[in-house]
Amino acid sequence: MRAISFMLVIGIFTTLGCMSSYEKAFRSWDSWIGSSKDERVKDLGIPTRCHAFSKGGEACEWPVRWSPDANGTMTLQFDQKGLLCHWTYRDSFGDRRGQIQCP
Repeated sequence: MRAISFMLVIGIFTTLGCMSSYEKAFRSWDSWIGSSKDERVKDLGIPTRCHAFSKGGEACEWPVRWSPDANGTMTLQFDQKGLLCHWTYRDSFGDRRGQIQCP
């Protein structure tokens, strides 16, 4: 029983540690708002795919790998001028969105 309790406590602390890493990443993604697509490509590499909107702007996806067992997809939306205006992150645990929306 003690071994199970110990493993449960270790699992909780590990999860909390990962969550703080996620929160730090999400805050840093908020700081990207207003940066150019070129800047994001320099930092993140070539996106896996992009979609151009008929009214201008586009959305591009990048894989995010936290560890061998934890990964997701980040989608960055750029306005007509090519500036980042919104981000979305999806993984098996759910979706997260940036605070700021594109106009």
